[in-house]
Amino acid sequence: MNTVTKVAIQKNILKTFQEDLQTYTKKLDTIHNRIELKSYIAHEFKAFIECFIVFGDEISTTSSNANDIYMVNYVLSEGFKIVALLHRDVFLELNKVSISNQENQLTENQIYNHYTSSKTILEKKLVDFNNLIVLDKNATNNTNAVYKKNAQKISLQKNPWDIYKSQYKTIINQLKEIDIQKVLAFETIVTFNNLKQVVIDITTNHNLLVNEMEKIENHIFNNTKDSLDHDRLYTYVDEQLAVKTTIENKHFTFSETVNNQINQLQKLAIPISAKGGLLSVREIELKKITQKWFDYQILPEFMDLVNIETSLISKFNLSLLNLKNSLQYSKEKQEDVKIDTILSTLSHLKEDVKKIKESGKIISQSLINKVNTKLLVTHLIQGKDFLDVTLNSSLHIERNSIIKKIKDVFKERTLYFNSQYKKSLQYEALSNMELSTQCISHRMFQNKNTHYDSLFLNKQFIGDLFLIPRKSQEHKMKQIVAHWNEGFHKSVLITGDRLSGRSTFLDYCAKKFFGKDIVVLQPNSDATIDGRKFNTTNDLKEALLYIKNNNGKSTRPIILIDDLELWRDDKFSFLYNIKALVNFIETTSDETFVMASTTNIMLDHLNNRMNFSDAFSRVININEADEDEIINAILLRHGAAHRDLFSEDLEVISENKIRRLSLKLCKNNAYNFGNTLQSWTFHTSVQDDEKVVFKESFYEFLDFFTAQEIIILKQVLVFKFISEFSIKNVTTTSFDAEFKSALRRLVNVKVLLRDLNGSLYLNPVVVNDVARIVNNKINT
Repeated sequence: MNTVTKVAIQKNILKTFQEDLQTYTKKLDTIHNRIELKSYIAHEFKAFIECFIVFGDEISTTSSNANDIYMVNYVLSEGFKIVALLHRDVFLELNKVSISNQENQLTENQIYNHYTSSKTILEKKLVDFNNLIVLDKNATNNTNAVYKKNAQKISLQKNPWDIYKSQYKTIINQLKEIDIQKVLAFETIVTFNNLKQVVIDITTNHNLLVNEMEKIENHIFNNTKDSLDHDRLYTYVDEQLAVKTTIENKHFTFSETVNNQINQLQKLAIPISAKGGLLSVREIELKKITQKWFDYQILPEFMDLVNIETSLISKFNLSLLNLKNSLQYSKEKQEDVKIDTILSTLSHLKEDVKKIKESGKIISQSLINKVNTKLLVTHLIQGKDFLDVTLNSSLHIERNSIIKKIKDVFKERTLYFNSQYKKSLQYEALSNMELSTQCISHRMFQNKNTHYDSLFLNKQFIGDLFLIPRKSQEHKMKQIVAHWNEGFHKSVLITGDRLSGRSTFLDYCAKKFFGKDIVVLQPNSDATIDGRKFNTTNDLKEALLYIKNNNGKSTRPIILIDDLELWRDDKFSFLYNIKALVNFIETTSDETFVMASTTNIMLDHLNNRMNFSDAFSRVININEADEDEIINAILLRHGAAHRDLFSEDLEVISENKIRRLSLKLCKNNAYNFGNTLQSWTFHTSVQDDEKVVFKESFYEFLDFFTAQEIIILKQVLVFKFISEFSIKNVTTTSFDAEFKSALRRLVNVKVLLRDLNGSLYLNPVVVNDVARIVNNKINT
């Protein structure tokens, strides 16, 4: 084939492609808005890329024309790649605009200007690419010398077409992925809007509650001021007291609604920018990060609002009750009602409602502002901080020594706060709080270790299979039960620090020595006596009275009361329930066998009030376990994993060495059974190859608590569960000024955790460390 013929074939091929390019450019000129432009790129340009791939394949595999091959595979391929990348980048930005527009973050003018700029850039680049084709076509036109030169280049260089082809396919896939992630982003926006509505509903419920109370209050005030109809007013007040309000905000309902929405969120891997031809993708676990943000930024203020409403309802009902009693007293004594006194009381109530309304409005507005300004996917695609919860913003302290950013990422250790703490290249002295935070983070890490660690949890999780008998304490129980069976009055109190195994020992002894006729009493639960099922409240006296009245004398029931400190609420004080228990033991312990448990700190507290220990025939302290029992428990649980234990050097650790390691942990944990088992999990980790590696942990929980925090921690050590409202009742007027910030800090550093009911409890991984610190502070 001569040169003239080859050039003619080249012209036909290039002419076809040029016509396709011109057709695409003309169609682009007919686009009039951003939605049409997005659709045009997603479909027409995708087809155009596929057309160019076919065109390049044809030249690469069938053409022998050096000019064709050089021009298409070497020159035009690079130019077309730039055109394709520009289309991809414009498509990305158009999708980002769609997301921002969906969240009402852009004006119509901004959207239109962005569209026109995008279209102009594409049109200019397509004209430049067409000019490139014309220039290269003219350079090779009827020139035999150029043909030979191109033929020589091709013979000396590897054809790059396969690389370009792969890049074009990658761009097509990126266009698809950008569109997919936009759909996921839209779904996320819907969920975020639902979460915003949940917060708006909080405000609505609060306003309804306050307005309803204002309405009742104004009705009473106006009727009292104008004319006093004694019977009518009494009836109205009595009716309002009988009505239980249901419109106030409830923590459980709020948590359930929020969690239902958050559970719909998915992981996003959304493209956010392009630089140097590379697409930058931002991956984020939306479910996890949104849950954490709500826990830190929304829940504390919501609980403040709930406490305000609780206080409002209490004050309101108390005022109505006082008014009712005054009216009833006046009627019985046939005295005139002191209208001035009633009006004065109502005026004070009106002032209280007004103040609470203003406080609630501030909190509600703060919550709405937070969700409206932070729950935005726009921040995510703009590369901004997204639902960020920094320690600096969450800890209420005056100094600046918050946990420092350290530069080398801890291997396989992701902190619970979702932040990466890095090792400093230079030594920096960390504060006690920072060191303690690292300790909590290390201990709470449970990702790969979940299956192995579960073997070392308490009996509640693993059943009777791994129970190790406590021979000394068991022998004591055997003697007590024998005496009771002989007709002696007997009762047992099981004491010990947290994690010492009180609940497990209580349950174990009941099954071993009795087996049947066991009545388990827990607050707000179900219990059974002689086949009769009954419901319990927080009134222990009522439950014990039911047992006493319904015991058919054919059996001698065993009553188990675990965690005595849980028997309390606003109506029934803890001391009231303890006195009822003591009275029950004194009068019925020949017919019933009471086994109760509580912590040592609670026992000390009760003994200071009423010599509580003397009410029981025997107090069994299981705070310390025999070292052999603990070691055997560790060996039994580790053996159940059916894996060897390895050192840091990946050498198998013998059973004798496991015993020595276990003994060391026993001593470090004061022979506390559960604490030692838990400590074992702090020192072991499961590798990717499923090997269990034992590594000494040097993280230490130190004292960084203020005086106010010590008071709060003592409360939770004594009563196990607390709330903002209960602390406020204890600290009264100093709560807002001194204790509110302290309580939040304890929550923020995970010393205190919150359950689904809104109650706060000590983090199990530091419960005995906290007890040690609090006891030292109290005793010094």
